[in-house]
Amino acid sequence: MGEAAALASAVTWAGTSVVLARLGGRYEAPVLSSLRLLAATPFLLVLVLVTGAASELREASWLVLFAMVASGLVGYGIGDTAYIRAMGRLGVQRMAPPTTALWVALSAAGGIWLLDEPFSWGLILGGALVIAGTWFIVAQSAETVSARATEALEAATDGTVAPSWSTPVAVLAICAVASAWTIATLVLAGGRGDLGAAAAGFVRIPAGGVAIGLVMSAATRGAVFGRLPRGRDLALICAVGVVGTGMGSVLYIFSVAEAGAARAVILNSISPLLALPLSMFVLRERPTGRIGIGTLLCVAGTLAVLAT
Repeated sequence: MGEAAALASAVTWAGTSVVLARLGGRYEAPVLSSLRLLAATPFLLVLVLVTGAASELREASWLVLFAMVASGLVGYGIGDTAYIRAMGRLGVQRMAPPTTALWVALSAAGGIWLLDEPFSWGLILGGALVIAGTWFIVAQSAETVSARATEALEAATDGTVAPSWSTPVAVLAICAVASAWTIATLVLAGGRGDLGAAAAGFVRIPAGGVAIGLVMSAATRGAVFGRLPRGRDLALICAVGVVGTGMGSVLYIFSVAEAGAARAVILNSISPLLALPLSMFVLRERPTGRIGIGTLLCVAGTLAVLAT
């Protein structure tokens, strides 16, 4: 069940990435990040009450609760916010695959070395194939991909898009996001205690949303409230918050608990593979001849992990 949850989480994150990439050209990344996390909170509250997970929260130690808050602040507050901003500058095809590949490598290694999760050559082979596949998909010149990303974002956001970042800045963003996601994943896996997926998510997600909102409000002296999404965009963010962040995060936490951080991260890493056709359809990002080969490598890596 843990493996199935990881794959389902990958589907929700793929859709979330494409939607946030489209909205990222219109609104600031912290605004989008905070709103989607806060929109997911009522869903998680209902889930906690329905499943009886409230007792888990009452019995949890302060250390466990602190670990979950820290995981949410790092993963959502830093990692996701930086990811949303970077997608608005680089596009899904340039940002998602290498970021996910680095996250896979760091988290799988951390799960095995720091959390004593089982080592297997199938896990290593699967991770290597997924990393190779994602890099094969994105292995084009930085200038070509940057130009295509800018064209796609202009088409998706009615021409309102900031200039694309240079390659060194893009690499720095990829490393920062992957590192934040890795730290959040390892803290989640190692510090969750007896909390189930719903209870852990109910602590992590609101913590990230409230923290981002408070920092953004203080930094802009309240001016951010005049630039909040409205109408259809607000409804879309709320839907992404409930489905992509609420349901997706619970599925991911469950997969980490049941399958281990290493396996969960590798299986969840197929999300860029799923996001590519969506980015072509929604954002009009152009496909390349390398995508087919990269797809086969990613599928082979996923099968290798499942067969382990």
